[in-house]
Amino acid sequence: EGCGETPYAKLLTQLFGKRMILANATGCSSIWGATAGWIPYTVDKKTGRGVAWGNSLFEDNAEYGLGMVLSVNQRRLHVTKCVEAAIQARVGSAEVQSALVQWLEKKDDKEISQIVGDRLQGLLKLEAEAKALPAELKEVWRLRDLLARPSMWMMGGDGWSNDIGFGGIDHAVALGENINILILDTEVYSNT
Repeated sequence: EGCGETPYAKLLTQLFGKRMILANATGCSSIWGATAGWIPYTVDKKTGRGVAWGNSLFEDNAEYGLGMVLSVNQRRLHVTKCVEAAIQARVGSAEVQSALVQWLEKKDDKEISQIVGDRLQGLLKLEAEAKALPAELKEVWRLRDLLARPSMWMMGGDGWSNDIGFGGIDHAVALGENINILILDTEVYSNT
C-alpha cells in the first residue's frame, strides 16, 4: 500500500516521456520521482529526451498543471507566429523554408511535429554555423523546444484528486484544454 505506483510512472514516461511535461503533486511520487538512482522516469535511448516535470503543493497541483498548459500554449502560439514571419520574409535556405512550411502544416500532430521539428533544428543549426541567422529564424531557434507538440500531464494521488484538489481538476477539465490526468489510487487516500 502507498508509494507502490512507480511502475505507472515508468510506463507513462516510456510512452510519452520524450515530449512529456508533468505537473506532479507533492507526496510519495515527488519523493520516489526525484531521488537520484531510483527515478522511475525514463528517457528515450536514441535522443536522450525525457520527461520535464515540476512539483507543486498537492492542493494546487491542478492549477499548477493548468498554468503549465496555458504557458506552453502561449509559447507555441509565439513560435507559430515566428515561423509564419520567417516564411513571409523568405529567410533561410530553400530547405529551411520547406521545413518551416511543413512544420506549420503539422505543428499539432504529435509525431510529425517532432520529426519535422528535429529536421528544422538541424537545418537551423547548420545555417547558424555558416552565418548569423536572420532575426525571424533566431527566435524560432530560441523556441525550438516547442517545435514538437508536448504531451501535457498532471499526476497525483486519490486524496489530491478526490478531495482537496478536486476543484482545480474540475476547473482544468472544464476549460477544455488538452491535458491528461493520472490519478494514483494508493488505497490509503494520500496526496501522492
